[in-house]
Amino acid sequence: MSTIKSVEEINDIENNFIISESFSNIQFKNSKINFNGENNYIFIDKDAKLTNTIITFHGDNSVLYIGKTRNSKVEVKVTLHNNSLVFFNDGCTFNKSSTFIASEGKDIVVGRDVMFSSGCWLRNSDVHMIYDENKRRINESSDIIIGDHVWVGQNSYILKGSCIGSGSIIGLGSVVAKNIETNSSNAGNPVKKIKDHIFWDRQSSHFFVEKDTKKIKYM
Repeated sequence: MSTIKSVEEINDIENNFIISESFSNIQFKNSKINFNGENNYIFIDKDAKLTNTIITFHGDNSVLYIGKTRNSKVEVKVTLHNNSLVFFNDGCTFNKSSTFIASEGKDIVVGRDVMFSSGCWLRNSDVHMIYDENKRRINESSDIIIGDHVWVGQNSYILKGSCIGSGSIIGLGSVVAKNIETNSSNAGNPVKKIKDHIFWDRQSSHFFVEKDTKKIKYM
């Protein structure tokens, strides 16, 4: 077992690997990486700023890939077990911490320009076994796939087998365990489609006054 809390400690890792174009600009702020196995890999952007981040490998042969975020900030809690992949493509953002758990050799794959609000949970396993009357397991783990330019709202839960189409929105507090259509808005527990053919923009309306609201009534 080894724990990394600073860039300077990366060279002390044995049997696991952190790979970046350069380590000189990577920052750790209240963050750590735990290796409780062997032959695990982290690929991380050279300007990544890890903030309140905990990355834990609880097994062997898993991979975490964190592409270049829009603001260099990485604020996540990621747990990987054996033979799993957690992948964040370029342009993602994290508004405070979200949790990602990959188990049973299954993956979590996130596309480009995905916006995570705070308190989101993604997990691809129920962890404990469920059997039917024939003693056959009925809750095998499954991959989670998120397309490009998806907005994942605050306190959303995305469960095993979910496939979220590009351009879509998952509303606050939603629970997703199915396929979500491209360019659709969705909300609820269980999640339901609210509207088709939507498009969304990252611009924030927090400080808008009336003239700003009128200005952006149409794209």
